[in-house]
Amino acid sequence: MTYPLQSFETAYISAQNLMPLLKDYTNPRDYIFRLVKSGKLIRLKNGFYIIAEKIENAFVPYEQIANLLYGPSYISFEWALSYYGIIPEGVYVVTSVSATKSKSYNTPIGTFDYIYLSHNRYAIGIDQKENAAGNFLIATPEKALADLVNLKGKKLSGKDLLTDLVEGRRIDPDELKKLNKQHLSDIAEKYRSQSVKELIHILGYL
Repeated sequence: MTYPLQSFETAYISAQNLMPLLKDYTNPRDYIFRLVKSGKLIRLKNGFYIIAEKIENAFVPYEQIANLLYGPSYISFEWALSYYGIIPEGVYVVTSVSATKSKSYNTPIGTFDYIYLSHNRYAIGIDQKENAAGNFLIATPEKALADLVNLKGKKLSGKDLLTDLVEGRRIDPDELKKLNKQHLSDIAEKYRSQSVKELIHILGYL
């Protein structure tokens, strides 16, 4: 790897942060193009890259990348539920909620999906967590489940909804019992969603 990239701390870098590192180069943009072509930089979208050497046999900061790739956004749905141990299996698409329009990025390191949620529903139930790469925004367990039921659900009710969650999506019933019912009720009040109300209803029987 070339020295300018070695001096950057994180595995991800924007063109805005990259340009000052290349101030001694006659044509920085051409140099960036050559770094991408050689595989030293991995392009995720225009102006946003991964430094390849920093993720070789190392931790990939998917959460930070998801927050920065498109925003404002927070991680939710299956990825968040897996993060909290509510879904036992690994998840291979990082799905987030966005306060702007829905979007999807198929990148060399994975797929990042963003689903639109209106501003009045967006703000509640966002938490800040930390990993080896720093801080990131993620839904609370209750918000992640509400997002899943409301935005990706099948509009089921009662036993059918519970069956879909436990058998279809392999969500651990014991983890569902641990959810904060008051927080979920507060989310439901903002959502005004029948699906989220049904979720609260079935959790009362666990």
